[in-house]
Amino acid sequence: MKAVLSVALSALALTACVYVPTEYKAGPVQGDPKKIVERVMYEQPGSKRPEYVDVTDDYVEFGAGSKGSSRETLTGFNHSSKKDVTRLYYRTMADVKLLDRASLKGHWYIVEPRTGQGRKLADVYVENQKDAESFVDALIALKAALPPTE
Repeated sequence: MKAVLSVALSALALTACVYVPTEYKAGPVQGDPKKIVERVMYEQPGSKRPEYVDVTDDYVEFGAGSKGSSRETLTGFNHSSKKDVTRLYYRTMADVKLLDRASLKGHWYIVEPRTGQGRKLADVYVENQKDAESFVDALIALKAALPPTE
């Protein structure tokens, strides 16, 4: 019984992911922060990649796009659509964490914008450290560009 338990625990340990916070302090952004955010969002792995990204002065919106259907009826056309959207307001972000994730499925950097209470607002998967750091810099620059609250 102990041997079976040992093998099961070893298999579980091999499939587990390891998330390690990196010691990165945001620096000056190199380029247009909106373009950096848009590019990095679209370059996520297929299962995480949004169908659309909209970067504005106040927020970044991303999601599964619009799924619609149309049909002809006796009185004309009937159309319905659905959108699965995440909207990340820069003003809500108090901190942006950068995690280094290694698992059997691959190596990724995960950027986690967080609120002042520590609530995670999103997970953004980035393939290399330089792009992950540029993404953090871009989010911080967009937040810094906001006008002061009234």
